[in-house]
Amino acid sequence: MNLFELIFNKKSSSCSGNSVKPAQKRSTTRVEMLDNIKIQYKKHPFSKNIRIITRPKGDVLVTLPKSASFSRAREFVLKNRGWIKENVQKSALAGAKRADIIKERRKLAHKILPQRLEYLAKKFGFKYGKVFVKNQKTVWGSCSYRNNINLNLNLVALSSEFIDYVLLHELTHTVHKNHQKAFYDLLTKNMPNALEVQKRLKKIKISSL
Repeated sequence: MNLFELIFNKKSSSCSGNSVKPAQKRSTTRVEMLDNIKIQYKKHPFSKNIRIITRPKGDVLVTLPKSASFSRAREFVLKNRGWIKENVQKSALAGAKRADIIKERRKLAHKILPQRLEYLAKKFGFKYGKVFVKNQKTVWGSCSYRNNINLNLNLVALSSEFIDYVLLHELTHTVHKNHQKAFYDLLTKNMPNALEVQKRLKKIKISSL
């Protein structure tokens, strides 16, 4: 079980509880305050269980199947009131720690990445526009049609080999905007082990850093 997540493991048909009042049947969300904690209930078409998730901002999301009642979900919340209070605090602390990590990585990234990008561009004959350092959630980098390059600040948590691969990957996009053969021919010309590094990089999740 995830530290900040609790699931009511029963089929949705057994979670119907008391029927919802007619005026509430069309509602898919509900919000309440419990122990000064914001609790948001949300029905989701793909939910199979009632799930409680504490979030870094100090609030709680409760997802439930469309067939389940809000009253049944609230009953589950009340039964786990102590767990919620404890893990809201843990989530908030984890969120604060993550914010500190990102702050430090941002400083380091601004110091290292643009300088390394410039070095590689000069070494291999690439030209690019502006460079931006961002806290991206799903990609390590990107290159616009104007050849502006975005780099993920979390790159500084990786080895120099991965950093160089991402930088060269985006620099190669200043010449070839797609991932067809010409793109990889140029990338591997400048970095012979690029495909092997790419394969290893795909196994690393940004959220895990």
